[in-house]
Amino acid sequence: MERITLTSLLLTAVVSLSAGALRQYHFVNESKSWTEAQQHCREKYTDLATITDTQDQSDAERVIESVNINAERVWIGLRSTNTWIWSLNDPTFYTANESQYRNWAPATTSHPAQPQGDGDCVFMKKDDGQWHDEACSSNRPFICYNASTETFVPVNVQKNWTEAQSYCRHNHTDLASVRNQTENIKIQTFVQNNLISPDGAWIGLSRLWVWSDNSTSTFKHWYTDEPNINENREDVCTAIDINQHQGRWVDDPCTARCPFVCYDDKLVLIRQNLTWTEALKYCREKDMDLVSVDSLEIQLGLENVSSTASTAHVWLGLRHSCVLGLWFWVNGQTLCYNHWAPGHGTGEEDCTTTVRSGAIQTSDQRWISLPETEKNNFICTK
Repeated sequence: MERITLTSLLLTAVVSLSAGALRQYHFVNESKSWTEAQQHCREKYTDLATITDTQDQSDAERVIESVNINAERVWIGLRSTNTWIWSLNDPTFYTANESQYRNWAPATTSHPAQPQGDGDCVFMKKDDGQWHDEACSSNRPFICYNASTETFVPVNVQKNWTEAQSYCRHNHTDLASVRNQTENIKIQTFVQNNLISPDGAWIGLSRLWVWSDNSTSTFKHWYTDEPNINENREDVCTAIDINQHQGRWVDDPCTARCPFVCYDDKLVLIRQNLTWTEALKYCREKDMDLVSVDSLEIQLGLENVSSTASTAHVWLGLRHSCVLGLWFWVNGQTLCYNHWAPGHGTGEEDCTTTVRSGAIQTSDQRWISLPETEKNNFICTK
């Protein structure tokens, strides 16, 4: 039976990674500019960190604090651009160049031309219908658009831009897009006649922030009144502020020097407690495999990945054959590189009770032999 199992393990290693696979974060405790950090991540891992939800945010914070509990600002992969986009992004809603219509306020003797870097969201002035950029955290009334009735809907409630967007999407279709001068005049009339506001109301235009890996994630975790850099906003990048702002995001000039978080989709820590066989099945059902270690580079990656495990031992793709009297990796290789803890892996294994499998100890990152029936976290790989 064991010989059949061994043959099966050697022939069914999977090398592809599904598009929906989890990613692993790596904290690099070196101060670099955002562009230098991006280059480092792309050379050593996959890219600067993309954060898609609160779990990703927690994982990134955990890996930072596991290396440097005193870290302050840490780069992630989000960067500002000089591009403005409508909240309603349905391409069928716009014809020709309607999505590019703009009515920015021109320069005057007392004010520079808009946008002038006051913020990443846009409101329409009450008196002249011209547009101004402002911090998205400001509170204003706003204009929704309802696609079913093809009408604009003024909402006389003070909300920040994100709250206004959420309200419009829940109760109508979205915040108002302005496709031409005729619509601009119509919305200005609504603002003048229906909204109690000293100067204007939110519309659905905001500055585009992009992830280094071109991810479409819209998750945001800004600290109050962030982002708030007023000049050269096309050269503004995002950092996690660990200490002063409790892990919330802040903006900094991309030239500032900070440590940073990369992500890697090659090594994936799974924080489920499974037997070795169950872990192997889990990885392969996700189009991955339990990790095989054939170099110091992979071992160093394991040490980073396993540092955030919830168990003291983490399964590797390492298995012992009592029939052949050897250890082997699930990718078909026997051991050429090893990192055994003293007293493990080099002597004769006890084959009287259960099959033995290999795990890494989170305390010292050495490999040990365990009964395969123990339940631990595990690491999958391409």
